[in-house]
Amino acid sequence: MSKNREFSQEIDVVMRVMRHAQASTKSRFIQDLVPNRLTIVQFNALQHLHWYGRESGMYVSELGEHLGLAHNTVSGLVNRLERQGWVVRRKCDEDRRRARIQLTPQSQELFSEGVKQAEDFWEHTFGQLSPEEQDNLIESLKRLKKVMAKPVWPSYSQLHPRDADHLREKFEAGLDELAQAKLKLVGMRLILAQIAEKRNEHELAAYLNQAASEELRHTNQLFTLLGIGENFSSLLSALVDEDKIVYEELLALLADAPCAEEDEELTLLQQMVKDSRRYKEWFHCVHKETNR
Repeated sequence: MSKNREFSQEIDVVMRVMRHAQASTKSRFIQDLVPNRLTIVQFNALQHLHWYGRESGMYVSELGEHLGLAHNTVSGLVNRLERQGWVVRRKCDEDRRRARIQLTPQSQELFSEGVKQAEDFWEHTFGQLSPEEQDNLIESLKRLKKVMAKPVWPSYSQLHPRDADHLREKFEAGLDELAQAKLKLVGMRLILAQIAEKRNEHELAAYLNQAASEELRHTNQLFTLLGIGENFSSLLSALVDEDKIVYEELLALLADAPCAEEDEELTLLQQMVKDSRRYKEWFHCVHKETNR
């Protein structure tokens, strides 16, 4: 057997041992999350707040850049962590319209316990080696570290460039999220206006309808800025697809409904299915006419 062949086998052993050690460490790490009902992504968010937030905390946008996630994704993630008591939003002194995300004492305790759990893990693994084996392993690893080239990691600015194109894309993404949020406000205000009318609160209903109309105008202006609407046929096609998804979800919900035939919930779902079927057919016809 050649020397190169023997060397290759030895390297293969080293790599397999390193992968096994990494897998064991990751397994212990995941086992620690299970009792706390945390996902890996949620724990990563808490870690970044622990490492970089400390007392001051972080904005949602800052946390998103650290995690490499979109603003709305991080916002939903923070909402869930806040409901579970892991983080809290505190108004920023410099800008009261914004909030910084901070860890709660519950999270601080989690990281304090993590240190002890890590010590226990190494005590029950590395601690099983004899003192002589420990010394030999440490010396070998020190020697390996010395002969290996120091890794060159990309800087934070390299991972998150802030050139003009990047800032423009980020700004447009923010505008799109704002437009989507305003669309939800329009729907909520229209629903509240109908409720107010039923309660004979006509002045409030008029105010809510007016606010919904203005929000709709703002949303339309934002969509115009973003160029949404230029390809009407494509948007209509997306609406048809979305309507199909809603229709299928209604059918699934209706099939699983724990209601008797005369129940109000079941009657409502059945009516919604009929209406959704009608919308679907109408949008489909309009889409066909538009593409002619």
